[in-house]
Amino acid sequence: MEEFLTYLKEQGWKIAFSEKGENCLPQEIEKRYAKIPQSWREFISGIRNIENADDTTWFLCEDDFKIRREHSFQWNEWEMISLNSAENDVQWEAEIKEFWNHHFPIILSVKNGYSYYAISMENGSVVYGAEPEFEVCETVAPSFEEFLRKIIKGEILI
Repeated sequence: MEEFLTYLKEQGWKIAFSEKGENCLPQEIEKRYAKIPQSWREFISGIRNIENADDTTWFLCEDDFKIRREHSFQWNEWEMISLNSAENDVQWEAEIKEFWNHHFPIILSVKNGYSYYAISMENGSVVYGAEPEFEVCETVAPSFEEFLRKIIKGEILI
């Protein structure tokens, strides 16, 4: 994980640290996403914020899950946008919720439109999705650890 953080710093990313804690997630998120990989938990432990130089891409970190900031994106913003688009279509809303119940967002981006990376709760893989249909995604790495390795190798651009 240190290698990855060093890589990000070399690429101009801003990283803010906090005291390491055992659990940075609120209980309601823990209940919803019971299969979050330990590797992600270790990575995010002690990190308050990670964002690129132009503030258009960021890892969801401790502050994002605990602080509701006015005029900023929430950790589940793309889900909320999709639910708003469903316009009270009960079946569509259920499909959106089902998708997001199985995909824990870890990176949000507004660099080239709205996009995200998420961890699948079904198998621990990392997926990528983008607007307009956030719930259509593709697997980019079989695990969070491999996801970080692919970023360092330049195989995944964030």
